Amino acid sequence: MNPKLPLFAVLLTALLTSGCATRNTASGGKETSLLAGAVTYSSDSFQPVTPTTVNADTSSIVGKNGPSGKKVTLLWGLITLHDY
Repeated sequence: MNPKLPLFAVLLTALLTSGCATRNTASGGKETSLLAGAVTYSSDSFQPVTPTTVNADTSSIVGKNGPSGKKVTLLWGLITLHDY
């Protein structure tokens, strides 16, 4: 067995779990941040998207049952995918 493999597994686990947080939003949903905010998932978030992001409205692709309010933000707000 490679002696570097357990060290790699520990470092990967530390990276993936660092900076993780979940909070309740004012609209009653939840917001979860991973990788120190590099990836953020929000449910029941109907907040307007900032003009400094690449905005992708996915409701026109898959939202046939009405808006769900789900939003995924990548790279600290550089890219935003939302369904509302």
